[in-house]
Amino acid sequence: MTISFDLIDKPWIPCIWLNGKQDELSLRDVFAQAPELREIRGDSPLETASLHRLLLAVLHRVFGPKDRSAWVKLWEQKHFDVPRIETYLYQKSIYQRFNLFDARSPFYQSRDPGAGKKSVISLVLEMASGNNATLFDHHTEDGGTALTPAQAARALITSQAFGVGGTNPPTGNFTDAPCAKGVIFLGRGDNLFYTLMLNLVRYGGEDPIPNDHDDRPAWEMDDPFKPERTKPKGYLDYLTWQNRRIWLFPEETLEGVVVKQMCWATGLRLDVKNIDPMKQYIPDRQDGWKILSFRDDRALWRDSATLLRLSDKSRPPKVVSWMANLTQRGTLDSRHQYNLMALGMAKGKPKAASLNFFRAESLPLNPVFLVNDEQVSHLSQALEAAEGTATQLHEATFTLARLILNPTITDRDLDSKPKKEERERIQPLADSWATERYYWSGLELYFQQLVRDLPAGPQSALKEWRGQLRRTARAAFGQAEAYAGADRRTHRAIFKARDQFEYGLKRILQEPNGTQSNNGGEKQ
Repeated sequence: MTISFDLIDKPWIPCIWLNGKQDELSLRDVFAQAPELREIRGDSPLETASLHRLLLAVLHRVFGPKDRSAWVKLWEQKHFDVPRIETYLYQKSIYQRFNLFDARSPFYQSRDPGAGKKSVISLVLEMASGNNATLFDHHTEDGGTALTPAQAARALITSQAFGVGGTNPPTGNFTDAPCAKGVIFLGRGDNLFYTLMLNLVRYGGEDPIPNDHDDRPAWEMDDPFKPERTKPKGYLDYLTWQNRRIWLFPEETLEGVVVKQMCWATGLRLDVKNIDPMKQYIPDRQDGWKILSFRDDRALWRDSATLLRLSDKSRPPKVVSWMANLTQRGTLDSRHQYNLMALGMAKGKPKAASLNFFRAESLPLNPVFLVNDEQVSHLSQALEAAEGTATQLHEATFTLARLILNPTITDRDLDSKPKKEERERIQPLADSWATERYYWSGLELYFQQLVRDLPAGPQSALKEWRGQLRRTARAAFGQAEAYAGADRRTHRAIFKARDQFEYGLKRILQEPNGTQSNNGGEKQ
């Protein structure tokens, strides 16, 4: 019996309805029901980003849009023109290419004759295989796994977008897929229709990247690996870039069709200088452009001002500049609250096929920040105050640890920086109190409130923010004091460190006119 699983009509895309119910829908139904869906949410942030890229490739192919006026017509309909999408998807040549197990041209697949069979577990980035540690799953490559057709389809798309470089004998070494480095940013609206539309940026000519006349998605190419290239023909080629030659082997079981084995080999090698419209680029003296990436010790909202400051020489995600254009023209309401989804992973060593963590963050995005530089300046002030407060917290915590370990140190010696050997002894104790982690995690919800409040009243919002910085920093330092203990030996250490801390707070968090506000519990 021929095994088949067509992605256009079979449910496989994980969605959440506006009422919170979770469901899997077909490709066709996702577009048809988009106004009733809250979001697409995959099994990992990488899967979520990859599914959005696939849907956008279909929409760009069908609708363009070639300019802002064409986009506005689509936006004002408040739903997708499903008959137009169906006319495209149900063409015989297209429909066949969306069959996951087609005998000749299965979706997103190509077989390399030199590649042998192996467990499909390697396809799922959150499972353990090779150098990759077990992140959220406890399968192993030796034990293997079985994927449903829906799971296999999602893993296939995710691997093409986020696959990491590494050795793969005998077919050669893998290179990083388009999304393997940096953060993928996607605008998010009130439902899936608005989300997809916000990210359906102008397509054509040089937008959002240079496009050749024969730019097409992978499923429209007889052989997506020819001609050999390191730069995409255009945005459609890029969104469906085939970084791997993958072939799935489905099999019938008592529980239904599953995929246990596959083979894979190297595919297209992307030029590392390629610019991804979904990423943020920051000027770098050495490399020209540096991609904004996730860091284990730094939440992304701390870089919000960089993302929103369009007048700088940075390259923001295209969705940000596109939303700014739409806001300036009055298409988007500058008072409406949107969000930026930030999705991606952090890799291990540059040449190692290992992953440290996956992450999904949501950043509040009020369009007024995109068209008002003064508002972004206020946001920058707020973030600078937060960073300055963190510095004071760090230094005071270090002083506390230094005095705990050496209670006989004189005030004069305390004013001098410790030598390397002493610092290496002090820092582990200071780090163990985790005051900065406590501080930053305690601010995230208040930051979202700050973004909502700034446009209506910048000065009052900033005043409240400074007060919150004091409260949160004091709570974090209080945690270190509690860990230090309350015996006679620690009394001087706590007194000295607290005095240093309060002096630093007063200097950093003074009002713009130089006065000290009592907001936030400032001691009288």
